[in-house]
Amino acid sequence: MNRILTVYLDTCCYSRLFDNTDQIDVINEGRRILYIIRNGFAGKYRIIGSFAVVAEISQNPNNEERRIIESLYNLIKSGEAQISEQSATRAQELQLKGMKPMDSAHLAVAEAAHADYLLTVDKDFIKKCSQRNFTTVKVINPINF
Repeated sequence: MNRILTVYLDTCCYSRLFDNTDQIDVINEGRRILYIIRNGFAGKYRIIGSFAVVAEISQNPNNEERRIIESLYNLIKSGEAQISEQSATRAQELQLKGMKPMDSAHLAVAEAAHADYLLTVDKDFIKKCSQRNFTTVKVINPINF
């Protein structure tokens, strides 16, 4: 029997669905994210979230967009990685390595939840995580998933 992959979508994946579609990359990423979400609903992936996703969604100044993203997030997540002392310490370590605070929180909880993949459209985040022995989670753009 095949193991179901655990996938963590960071906040920019949810927000990508509302971004300006003047660029082909944005269109393709949005389509791929929708494909991943559909497959999550179908049980092909286990999509998890975290307090970091919730916190960032809550900062969206567009009330209608925020409500839609919150609803989508709550519908698709099959679990929510919890912050622990270990993941808080790991997030601090990642920040010392130059990672932004929220990116470090996303990665630390994805690691703690033993996610197979962390999907993001943030190129700097992907580049940082691609360093040798940086993380056990595959941090990639949804297009490459």
